[in-house]
Amino acid sequence: MSINAVMKDGKKGIPVERGEKILVVRVGHGGDLVMITPALRALLAAFPAAEIHLLAGCDGRRILGDFDQRLTRVWSFHRRFPGRLLLQRRLDRQIRAEHYARIYVFESKPFYRQWLRGAAPAVFALAAGTIGHFCDLCLDLVQRSVAEPIDRSWVSLPVSPTGLARARALLDRAGLLGASRLVGLHPTFSGTSLPFFRDRQGVRHRMWPPAHFARLAVLLRQEARRAGTTLAVVIDALPQERSYAEAIVRLSGGEIDLLAEAPDFQRYKGLLQCLDALVTPNTGPMHIAAAVGTPLVALFSRWRAAECGPYMDPVRYRVLAAEAAAEPRRGLAAIQPEAAAEAVWSLLQTTRAAAGGDPPPAPAEPQT
Repeated sequence: MSINAVMKDGKKGIPVERGEKILVVRVGHGGDLVMITPALRALLAAFPAAEIHLLAGCDGRRILGDFDQRLTRVWSFHRRFPGRLLLQRRLDRQIRAEHYARIYVFESKPFYRQWLRGAAPAVFALAAGTIGHFCDLCLDLVQRSVAEPIDRSWVSLPVSPTGLARARALLDRAGLLGASRLVGLHPTFSGTSLPFFRDRQGVRHRMWPPAHFARLAVLLRQEARRAGTTLAVVIDALPQERSYAEAIVRLSGGEIDLLAEAPDFQRYKGLLQCLDALVTPNTGPMHIAAAVGTPLVALFSRWRAAECGPYMDPVRYRVLAAEAAAEPRRGLAAIQPEAAAEAVWSLLQTTRAAAGGDPPPAPAEPQT
């Protein structure tokens, strides 16, 4: 069995025979990997006989190790000097020994395109400077490489029954299973715990102030009590983030429940799926939450949601951008907790109504 393909220049491509392999390249953090899942799904559907391998960063196995049974190998790579030199040399030999039928480079950096030139009969790579949502760019690249229309889907990650059971057990231990609504807050990003974040000025575009998160929790809980419903607000923090999260809990006057157990990615996906909404800046967990179907309120500054925002049904998320606020130079701090609270209630109303359940009560009109 062979599956015909078309190269970007329109010429007949290299067929993928049963048992042959395709290499996909995406070296980045968790959110970067989640954003290639629509393209991975398209490749798996377009080449039902092929085995997929992945060249990724250190998060590759954690994020995509259980993505699909035909994704059978994950190579780990980093660009940190000088270790990169020996690692690249070793990986180059191993990659070329695999005799891949095709390579898809979901990177616009010339480095990867130059490195893997000639490592397969057909190598497809993103072009530098192309504008659009990253998920769409990857899907478009796959579409240009095949003759038939591809399957286009939202981001997705599997949630195992075991992971979901662990999440529910965690919520049960915290006394939260009885809440009618469960809203999560994610106040950190991958550089929070680093002693020297390389983009100090960029922090204001990645982190919403702790006082804003605390105020949001107070507003949500107050409104729930006024409406006679139960709503819990939770933060699931990594051990190294616990002190930062505890400060937010204190600022909220105890209106936030802090979960801080040992890292467990399967449990974490299950917990995200249990949430009725997650409020988060533009982070990896934003994309992971989208991939498990969690409704989102996403906070953006400097980056554009049209290029790297949640790639999911638009009904299931709201984007708040600092550029639309009164003082955009403040970064994420320009987005007020009141605006976030309004977005959360709007999202809860929409998603509950779409699921066929009773919508949560609308927030009270502001008094004048």
